[in-house]
Amino acid sequence: MTGNLILFDWDDTLFSKVEYKKNLRSNLARICEVSEGEIFIVEDEYFKNLKKSDDFQIESFVDSFSKKFEKKINLEDFSTDKLGIYSMALFPDVIVVLENLKKNNFKLGINTQGFSALQMIKIKSSGIGHFFDQQYIYINRNKLDPEFIKNLPNGATIIDDKEEVLKTLNVTGRFNIVLINRNNDEKTDEITTVRNLTEFADLVKRNKKDKN
Repeated sequence: MTGNLILFDWDDTLFSKVEYKKNLRSNLARICEVSEGEIFIVEDEYFKNLKKSDDFQIESFVDSFSKKFEKKINLEDFSTDKLGIYSMALFPDVIVVLENLKKNNFKLGINTQGFSALQMIKIKSSGIGHFFDQQYIYINRNKLDPEFIKNLPNGATIIDDKEEVLKTLNVTGRFNIVLINRNNDEKTDEITTVRNLTEFADLVKRNKKDKN
């Protein structure tokens, strides 16, 4: 039974990419002994050379600064939470909400897009990996790939910050979908929308109670 299964998008649902980049930038500036402005210029060039933002890989990213500023950078510092880069990028409501949902007997999983190795680094190093059932962690380079969607469990509740993704999932009629919009109060009639994870937790617990 997967009626109590929740699949969370990762980036910008549980984990702030903005904060992640800030954390990377500040630590690289310190290690390379340059200003954050200089780091930003190299960062901007790196991302401009990617075909799409999800092509980001921490190894090549860090290496671009090592070459630019001729500094030896320990990759382990940026692929673990030794510097707090990952745990400090979690949204403030994440841990409390995940704990609450687990106590209410929900199964938790991940549905995310990107390179599997990097996404697993984020999940593990953020310190919240233990909340998720390993058999329900789904990672793909393209979440809209029909073959990938086929593997997602029927009846799961899926929360994501991308309306395009949720509209595609909604067409299948197989999932309960929820849009999280942390940026403003705008909502869509087509998709249930929440502003934060606390509101989401209240929603799924209420829906569970109604079904029982």
